[in-house]
Amino acid sequence: MPTVEKTHGGRVVLRTIGRQLSVGDRAEVSDELAAYLCDERGDFAVVDDAGATEDETDDDTVGQEDGPPDAGGPIPDPSEHSVKDLRDKLSDIDDIDVLAAVYDAEDAGKDRDSAIDAIQSRINAVKED
Repeated sequence: MPTVEKTHGGRVVLRTIGRQLSVGDRAEVSDELAAYLCDERGDFAVVDDAGATEDETDDDTVGQEDGPPDAGGPIPDPSEHSVKDLRDKLSDIDDIDVLAAVYDAEDAGKDRDSAIDAIQSRINAVKED
């Protein structure tokens, strides 16, 4: 699992790992969450890939060209969707880390109660399966 570092912006709570991160803080996260934090949010950078050696190149850097494997596409930015559209997008995501990242993005952005409820409902549904 890669290690990411918060590079700029305010504090963010990553519920999937149960930590609040500020600039300079590091955390080990899933590949999908690292891709979201670095590529979509843009306020994190991959600083270490667990088990990587000095001989390895940047070819191992986490990227998100086609989206996470279980998400069926890029992680939705909740601020770009109505709650109804967001619910539709969420129904295709089965990865708890990705859903938690969407939750964090909504919480830090528009913070719509109905969107938070929709995301939490999807997280609960995935946990039940």
